[in-house]
Amino acid sequence: MGQESVISDLSESECSLTTREVLTSEEAASFLRISVGALRNMASNGQVPYHKLGRRNRYLLAELRQLLLTKKRGGCYGN
Repeated sequence: MGQESVISDLSESECSLTTREVLTSEEAASFLRISVGALRNMASNGQVPYHKLGRRNRYLLAELRQLLLTKKRGGCYGN
């Protein structure tokens, strides 16, 4: 199986990431409204999903959004 056939086997959804969906540590920390150091600690402890790109961590915006939705705590105000 050559490289061309592997590439053609990828679905369109797997190849549709844009640069706005892949965040640096600084961008991800800003999105989560935490410090970069706190983000790095949470990533190394397995609390925040990340991907390695060389020596750098990259974060997918969709995964960070999902993290915020699944880690919801507390009640709703006004009820």
